[in-house]
This record gives sequence, C-alpha cells and structure tokens, in this order.
Amino acid sequence: MKKEIQANFRFIVLLAIVIFFPISLFTSCGEEEPEQPKEQSATLTNLFGEGYTATIKGYLTDTEWNGITDKVKTALNNGYNSGTGPEATVIKGRFKNVFDNGIIIITIIIEKNPSGYSKWKTSTDGKTMYLSFGSLNNDLQGSVTAAVNKMTIPEAGFVQIIDRIKLPNTFFS
Repeated sequence: MKKEIQANFRFIVLLAIVIFFPISLFTSCGEEEPEQPKEQSATLTNLFGEGYTATIKGYLTDTEWNGITDKVKTALNNGYNSGTGPEATVIKGRFKNVFDNGIIIITIIIEKNPSGYSKWKTSTDGKTMYLSFGSLNNDLQGSVTAAVNKMTIPEAGFVQIIDRIKLPNTFFS
C-alpha cells in the first residue's frame, strides 16, 4: 500500500508539472506591453557654436525620441554653415535672426501626425517650428533651413519698414 501511495504521489506531481509548467511559460513569457508615447522635451544648447538655444518637444515613445535632438541640432548647425561667399553670410544672418532675437527661445515641435503639412511648418508669430517625424530622415537640413527662411520673412508690407529701422525680422512675424 505504501508503494501504491508513493506511485500515486509521483504520478500527481508529474501530472502537475506537465500541466502547470507550460501554463506558467505562456503566462510569464507573454508579449510585453507596447511602449507608450509621452511628452518629451529637451534643450538644444550652443547652436552654431555660438551659444544659441532652442527647445525641442514631441509626444513620442522613448525609442522614437532617441537621437532626435542630435539629428535636429546637426541639421540646424549644417543649415547655418551652408552656402558659400555672400550667400553664407545671408544664411547665417537668417539663422541668427530667428535664434537670437533676445526675447524668446524658439520651440521646435516634432509631430507624428502632422496636419496641413508634410515636412515642416512655422507659426505665424515666428516662435515655433514644426517638423514631421516622418521627415526626420528625409532632408532634415533642407526642412529646417526652409522653416528658418520662412520665419525671417515678414508679412507683406513690413519689408520696407524693417529695412529702414534695421530691427530683426522676427519681431514683425
């Protein structure tokens, strides 16, 4: 009888292992929760090697956010340093007008689902640049340069006034 109880006990233990071990594998090795997007923010410092700053924001996952600040900073610096001869002076002047107006820090917002644009857009007040997340690997330097150019072009009618009083264009955007 003792041997019969031991055999039954071994059978029950073996049956429990056979049943519960696979169940524990399936429940403990299930799919991980997908990474959730959240508000991300950073400050880009020493832009153009001259101490200018900008704030960059986005509603992205940590994985998506990883490396964005470096990409945007590199694109801004390369845009600033593009051009040759007199053109380079004009380009640098535009970037300085946008990023060194003495009143505001430019905000760059990365959007995963842009509305009304595909690569970039700017706010009408000249304080915010929007970049499409999808365009970060597609001529980002061209996008930030075009956005900076747009931010330095005042509304129609202000050009002559600005030329006469020599104030930074962004005050009139």
